[in-house]
Amino acid sequence: MIKLIVFDWDDVITLGAKEAYFAAYHQALVEVGVHLTLQEEQKRILAKWSKPPREELKELLKEHLEFLDQACEVYKKEKDKIFLKSLKMLRGTNELLLKLSKRYILAVASGNTPEMIKDKIIPHFKIPQVFSQIVSSHEIHNPEKMKPHPYMLKIIMKQQKATPRETIFVGDALTDVQMAKNAHVTPVVVLTGHLSKAEAESLNTKWIIPDLTYLPKILNRM
Repeated sequence: MIKLIVFDWDDVITLGAKEAYFAAYHQALVEVGVHLTLQEEQKRILAKWSKPPREELKELLKEHLEFLDQACEVYKKEKDKIFLKSLKMLRGTNELLLKLSKRYILAVASGNTPEMIKDKIIPHFKIPQVFSQIVSSHEIHNPEKMKPHPYMLKIIMKQQKATPRETIFVGDALTDVQMAKNAHVTPVVVLTGHLSKAEAESLNTKWIIPDLTYLPKILNRM
């Protein structure tokens, strides 16, 4: 029986995050005077997806590392403004989270910053306080423990006193599926982010849903 539901945040609970990240990194490049094709920008960003912003910018600026510190400052300054303008939520998401919280423990394992989630996104969208724990990769100092390493899921399961068999992880990206499997947790893929249905199926993922609002339908079958 499922006891604990852990969510990735970006493009799972709030949508539009992928485009917001791309826009913020692009703005950082523009302001330091480095120009890549859109295709090359996205390729380099995805190569380091879910890594800290400095690692992403290091990849984007690998021929111009002298601009790295400046680009990090620009990204930090621009990201919050770009993010809140870019994000949206599916109708019914807040009601769904409230309903789920009455039956399951809810938690978050995200690559976004805890400040962005707790202090900006949650108040902005009036998201109910239903999460027992929010863990961010920005709080992890050892880069080897970031997704797809199972570390974030393991510390959540330990604190919430749940076993892998009692836990599911809802995500949208390859590293989400890999992290869940590495933690022996059942992955659920939503098609509102990185993965297409064909890509999710190629990862041998049993549970694939169009978006978060379909989650109750499969919970009843687990």
